[in-house]
Amino acid sequence: MKRDMELVRKLLLYVEENYTYKPLNSDSVRMDGYSDEVIGYHVKIMADGGLIETIDATSTDSRTYQCFIRGITWNGHEFLDLVRDEGVWSNVKAALKRVGSAASFEVAKNVAVAYVSGRLGLS
Repeated sequence: MKRDMELVRKLLLYVEENYTYKPLNSDSVRMDGYSDEVIGYHVKIMADGGLIETIDATSTDSRTYQCFIRGITWNGHEFLDLVRDEGVWSNVKAALKRVGSAASFEVAKNVAVAYVSGRLGLS
């Protein structure tokens, strides 16, 4: 399964909006156009990547990663703050399309930093 940076951003926004100091159940996360399996996979890799904090609740007979989402980490907030604005995100996505599969998370973050820095006149 391929990583979908659009979904990563949407999930960060979702967790930020819906987290209320009580863990979110990953089974309750629904996004138009995404299956439970795709969402579960992305929640798992976001936890592995240090963007969100989770407590694994996957059973042995489960088809998808199940967990309680405890919140967004510092790194997750840093990334989300960079790409929250639709204009910034559109420019980041356009830049990432030009590099294709070389568009790692760090590249996406660096592109966002460069774009925001340029808007501030820092580059």
